[in-house]
Amino acid sequence: MELESLIESAAGGGASDLHLEAGMPAAVRVRGALQVSGEPIPPRALAEIARRLIGEEQWPVFLERRSFDLSKTIHGVRCRINILQTSRGIGMAVRLLSSFQATVEKLNLHPDLKKLVKNTHGLILVSGPTGSGKSSTLAALIQEINLTETRHIVTVESPIEYTLDRKSVV
Repeated sequence: MELESLIESAAGGGASDLHLEAGMPAAVRVRGALQVSGEPIPPRALAEIARRLIGEEQWPVFLERRSFDLSKTIHGVRCRINILQTSRGIGMAVRLLSSFQATVEKLNLHPDLKKLVKNTHGLILVSGPTGSGKSSTLAALIQEINLTETRHIVTVESPIEYTLDRKSVV
């Protein structure tokens, strides 16, 4: 089992997420519905993939916390990966991130949201359930600053989900 081929297949099928768990077949989320396919994933194979992704230096951190988050581009697909310990062994939740540059217009957000980023001081909180567009909304707001102003933009994000083409970003 190769993670790269699973991600490539999931992306090609329009999936937003890929779920892997030791002893279970891979599952993809397409338009909110989980679809299971393939043979059960051997626990040893999934552990090897997890160890390769995390790296030897950070592996003890995973063993202690039983969870590890990272982002990585795999086969041209930007992914946010959560590796976790389950009752069956190691599991992974892989969010396939969109490759387009989010903007207020492309996300069909209300144009008044652009007013939020005109202030030079303050804090913006965006909340909602998983998959509701929080990260995309924030990426669109940061992109608005990037496209219209020359400012230092600092984000605190772990793992990094969206990367922006450099315009005014420092």
